[in-house]
Amino acid sequence: MCCFALLSRNLLALWISLFALALVACSSSSPEDVVKEYCKAVADNRVDDAIAFFSLKDVKENDLTQAKGKLLMIVGKQYSEFQGKGGLESVATSVIEPKKGDSEKGIVRVKSELKFKNGETQSTDWTLVQESGKWKFLLR
Repeated sequence: MCCFALLSRNLLALWISLFALALVACSSSSPEDVVKEYCKAVADNRVDDAIAFFSLKDVKENDLTQAKGKLLMIVGKQYSEFQGKGGLESVATSVIEPKKGDSEKGIVRVKSELKFKNGETQSTDWTLVQESGKWKFLLR
């Protein structure tokens, strides 16, 4: 019985380690990944997931409800646009040369090219900021 308990603990430890590695592997490690994940969240109508990609740290507490409401409208509008174009087929991203002073502020710009199922493409520039180790869209 003692060997079985030891084996069970080792297996449990292995599963926990694998789960932790999977979480780390799935996390957004780059600004380009964040843009891709955001676009996929919008395309899948995962509104709460999409809104979580925005930095709200500079929004005053009294304005949080209004800011979240505006983001809800933005994500809803983008979802409708995606659906009107047959849905999202793919997202290609690249980092844009930083503006003077952006690097020191932890700000990066990403260019995306969205390809839709109806054949249309759309280019968008995004501004992201690093917040608590995660990249988030900067509200301006």
